[in-house]
Order: sequence, then structure tokens, then C-alpha cells
Amino acid sequence: MEWWRNFCIAEDLEFTRDRIVESFFYAVGITSEAQHGSMRVWVTKVIQMVLIIDDVYDIYGSLADIQQFTRAIEKWDSKEVEWLPECMQISFRTLHATMEEICSEIQEQKGGSSTLPYLKQGWVNFCKALLVEATWFHEGQIPTLEEYLDNGWISSSGSLFSFHVIYGLTNKITNEGLGLCKNCQEIIYHTSMIIRLCNDLGTSTAELERGDVASSILCYMQEENVSEDVARKYIESLILDSWKKINYHFYNLSSSQQKTVNHVINGARMAHVMYQFGDGFGVQDGENRDRILLNLVNPIT
Repeated sequence: MEWWRNFCIAEDLEFTRDRIVESFFYAVGITSEAQHGSMRVWVTKVIQMVLIIDDVYDIYGSLADIQQFTRAIEKWDSKEVEWLPECMQISFRTLHATMEEICSEIQEQKGGSSTLPYLKQGWVNFCKALLVEATWFHEGQIPTLEEYLDNGWISSSGSLFSFHVIYGLTNKITNEGLGLCKNCQEIIYHTSMIIRLCNDLGTSTAELERGDVASSILCYMQEENVSEDVARKYIESLILDSWKKINYHFYNLSSSQQKTVNHVINGARMAHVMYQFGDGFGVQDGENRDRILLNLVNPIT
């Protein structure tokens, strides 16, 4: 992707994941229809930026650094990162430029007011949630499962994706788009929860071995004094409950709203795909590689 090459992120940010192909695969799963080519490009960029920002908080930044980085996101001001390490400056500038570009393209194609204030708030919420998790890690805290999930559905980035999809598909900032975001809050919440929990199921074993930031599985193990296997089964039950609630709320929407919201729900479906056999964004071989080749590369015979 030209966008990726122009920013030279793979060369400048050696600590982060170069997962353009995986990000595009996820985007195809969200919006596969031929007429949504621009949406697939936008979602691919958003997913890759989520991975970069997530790695800034999880791997690269000190607690003081990421606190300042979060303030910069809130103010949307590159001056706020001038004293941070160069890698974090590059991350911020890339996010800033990418979101300005996406919102400009949405406005150019669809008309209406800019989506930037709304989508920017999604990034603010996402980064604040990452900061909460990073603070727990730096202070050696393991939250309760309830505390973790109250924050974790936002740090999953599911709501961030949802806003991009809804505002991108409803053409512009209108009462229709704003109303739909309000009407499907429960669906966005449970979609985000499924993304969070599928991620945890796919990555928790490796994270437990590394001693990474707490996941839902570790929180439940600690809180209930149970084994990892027992905790995993409980998390699987939470995913099933969220699917039941998504189905209930989905069928209470109008048919026109369902058409758009189904793309939001596709985010949860793709989480199952990406994390079914482990960390689909962390490991670039195995079943996920085969799936990507089958769906995006190999010809249909």
C-alpha cells in the first residue's frame, strides 16, 4: 500500500507490527462488497494504526511518555509530542495525517460536515483506555474482571472501528448517522466485547508466559483462584452471551439500519477468525496465513 510506504513506518518503527496484509484481510471481512472499496482502504489504515498505537502503549513508551502521548491525542496537537522519543513523534504524526486524510476523503466523496471531530473522539477514548491498562501494568496491578472489561471493551478498538464504518457508510454527519450510533450502542458494546475476549483467548497463554499486561483470563484466574482452562471456558461463555444480546438488539432495528449495522457486527465475526488459532496479528504463519492466501491471493479453481 502506497500510504504505508510513504510513511516509511516499517523502517522507522522497528518495535511495531507490520501487518498491512492482515489488516486488509480484516477489512475485507468487515466490508466485502465491491462498492465499498474506499471503506476497505480506510478500515485497513485504521487497523494498522491501532496496532501501532497499541504497541506504543504496550511495548515502547514509558508511563510518563504515554501519559504525554495521551494528552497529545486529546489536544490533537503535534506540538505536544515534541519532547517525546522520535518513534512516538512519528506514530502521532502518522495517525494525525492518516485521520485527516481519511476524513477529507469521506467528505469529498460523500459531502456534508467533516467526520473528524467524531472519529477523533474515538481515538481519544481508545488511547485513554490503553493508558489505563498500561498504568495497571506499570504499577503491578491486576484489576477485577469487571474493572478490566469496563475498560477493555474500549481498548479492544471495536467502538473505534464501528464509528468509522457507520460514518463512512451513512455518507456524512447527519441525524441519520448520529442516530444510528445512538440506537446501536448495545451492539457496538457487545461487538467490542467479543473482539476484546477473542483477542484475550488467542493471546493469553503467550502473555501469561511473558508476564504482559493483564487479560480477562488472568483477571478471572486471580479473582476466582481457578486454572487457565476454567477461566478460558468462562470467557467463552461471556462471548456467547454477547452474541445472544447482539442478535436480540439487531432484530429490533429497522431493515435499513440492519444493513449498515451488519458491517459493524462483522468486526466481531472477524475477531473469531483472526484469533481462532492464536494471535492472528502477532504471528504471520500457520492457519491465518493459509486463510489469507486462500481468500486474497490464490486463484479460484
